[in-house]
Amino acid sequence: MTWRPDGFIDAITYNGEPLIKAINETLQSLPVSLYGIILPPELCNLVDDLLNSVSALPSSEKRRKIFLADKIFEHLVVHTSVPNPKLRNMFWRAILDRVWQWEDSHEKVHKGTAYYFMAETYLGLGDVPSAYICFFNALEEDKRNFPFIPKNLKDAPTYLTTSLADNPNNALYIPVVIPLRAYLQSFIDRYNSARTTQLTLHTLDRKFLQADPLEDIKRFFVATFHEIYNLAPLNSDRMINNDYSKLKIIDTLFNLGLIADQLLEYRFLPSVQRRERDMAHAMYRLALHLNWTTLARDRDVPQFLGRIQPNLNSGSPDQIVPSLLNGLATFDGRSIDLDMQAVFLAYHLRNFAGHHIEGQDVLVKRYPEVLNHVMNALFLAIGVL
Repeated sequence: MTWRPDGFIDAITYNGEPLIKAINETLQSLPVSLYGIILPPELCNLVDDLLNSVSALPSSEKRRKIFLADKIFEHLVVHTSVPNPKLRNMFWRAILDRVWQWEDSHEKVHKGTAYYFMAETYLGLGDVPSAYICFFNALEEDKRNFPFIPKNLKDAPTYLTTSLADNPNNALYIPVVIPLRAYLQSFIDRYNSARTTQLTLHTLDRKFLQADPLEDIKRFFVATFHEIYNLAPLNSDRMINNDYSKLKIIDTLFNLGLIADQLLEYRFLPSVQRRERDMAHAMYRLALHLNWTTLARDRDVPQFLGRIQPNLNSGSPDQIVPSLLNGLATFDGRSIDLDMQAVFLAYHLRNFAGHHIEGQDVLVKRYPEVLNHVMNALFLAIGVL
């Protein structure tokens, strides 16, 4: 290893030749089985030797250990020799299996770079859920090593991607962040077109996507929203009119409703014990905040909910949702506005899906409308933060 004065690595050689050349020589053939790629013995030995070099550094040089591990995994990127993303994914899994095996008898090394590249390969396959498992593993690695990483964790590509940060210093900015932000902007535009208040993507960044207290909630939203975006080409009424899609869509809408729920609870119920928090109480506090009702009119949650017709807690989405979408639902005998429609719909779906595994026709037949309403409920919740 050739170290720079600032502690970073200038170059790595292996048996007298550049590391990248040594690695490429071991990649001339990668046997593939039903269980994945089988690493050649010479590559296994090379990986073990490189990891041993990390272990050989004194424990007091934690930063150098991190730099060296990152550099090793950067050299193991195999885009040209393994162009197929499925094979690249199998390659990374085989590498990680070897690393985990080595760690069992040595020490943990920083694997954030490896998980990030593995997430990239999953995205290339269109496997969004698996990509986010890898992204979250990369985040855990960074958090575990945080005191020794000489940079702001928010500048790491994994953090930038999973926060949809508007920062071009990220390899996934163009292929991932820009399309997702544009898709999110399309929902904001529809939200604004029917309202006098104007929500901006900058406001979402400030209040939600880049808000430190909401890390878990925002990242869960980004993962959910990315999957919605990825499935958008399939989500036409002729493609999703089947039993699996009905269950999948209600699960997705439940997740969005749960995020809106958590944001409202964060805003209105911060001092309430967690076991006593629920969306009904948070929605009631929102209604007071937005002057949908008053304490004089509705002294408690049951009285507030009792003014909503149809009863949001009595009936399935097939029975309740059409009334909300068609403008037939009422509050205290009066028609409700778009904000009420959105929040009441999100509340109903969140409660129903939390207790039933049961497909609903209306959710596939009117999916775009329902999705817009649930996204609007989320925007409303972000707006009052």
